[in-house]
Amino acid sequence: MLKCIEGTISGVNLNYEYLVWIRRHAIKYGLKGLTFFKNDGSIKIIAEGEERNLLIFIKKLKRGRHFFSIFFSVENFSIVWHEPRNEFVDFSISESKE
Repeated sequence: MLKCIEGTISGVNLNYEYLVWIRRHAIKYGLKGLTFFKNDGSIKIIAEGEERNLLIFIKKLKRGRHFFSIFFSVENFSIVWHEPRNEFVDFSISESKE
């Protein structure tokens, strides 16, 4: 069943490479949507796809990039589930929206 999540990640030293990592995993799990930095420096993620793939994606986001964990720290992570809007054709990194 198709679902949509909106997530926010905040932490220390989150950078563009982290957005690339998020995008790579979203594509790996067949998700569509976008990710971007909010004005406060946190990361926003909107992803749509099969519920089981979103659950795997969320688990991956919660674990973070362990290999690079000495360079950044995820302090807050929140997810809200929605019905899909079917407005995305792929998963992209966008300019700040909020």
